[in-house]
Amino acid sequence: MAVSALARRFRIDVSADGTTWVQLKGVQDFNPQVSPNLEDSSTYDSNGWGASEITMNEWSVAVTVLRQTTAGVFDPGQELVRARQAQFGDAARVYVRWYDNSGAPEAYSGRAIVEWNRSQSGVKDLDAAQATLTGDGALASIANPYSAAAVPVVTAATPSGVAAGGQVNITGTGFTGTIATTGVKFGATNATSWVVVSDSTIVAVMPAGTAGSAAIVVTNAAGASTAFAYTRGA
Repeated sequence: MAVSALARRFRIDVSADGTTWVQLKGVQDFNPQVSPNLEDSSTYDSNGWGASEITMNEWSVAVTVLRQTTAGVFDPGQELVRARQAQFGDAARVYVRWYDNSGAPEAYSGRAIVEWNRSQSGVKDLDAAQATLTGDGALASIANPYSAAAVPVVTAATPSGVAAGGQVNITGTGFTGTIATTGVKFGATNATSWVVVSDSTIVAVMPAGTAGSAAIVVTNAAGASTAFAYTRGA
């Protein structure tokens, strides 16, 4: 028996340089389009039947995102796209890729010019934005980069000795999908707030506590990292 695929199975990533990717979160609607330019190639030899050739392809992506915040900070992927509005040249462009997060082979990547507008503005509405990404050059089929979530690994935390209210840069792997409420701990205490900048970087605010050992643990849907030794200030 056939089972219908879900529209939400796609994941969208964006990048400033085409190398370091960050997930575009809060997606409510995602609509990629490829539009061929058809030119009439009919001749007398077609015996009255029309014929056409594709002479150019254009592509675009329309994405609606809900403007959500974590500890008062907007999603880094959304902010990377939003910052391209009203810019020129390279500053108006972003790299984008999308792929089936079940691991199926449908996956594409390209560079696009950004248009960003609010899409809901009524008094009862949730804040949402419409990003239209118009292809600048070829849309390439790529190997699906999706991989199932892995348990985080913390490899470094700087600077050392940060006191309550200070920021700690945590680096490692597997940070995508960090649990929103209890995903970053110093010792037994949740970080005051944190932002997952990328799969390899978290910026966390040190909670209140006494100076001394405060091992860092990052938790995502796959599990918790091994505690990383850290000494905090007062």
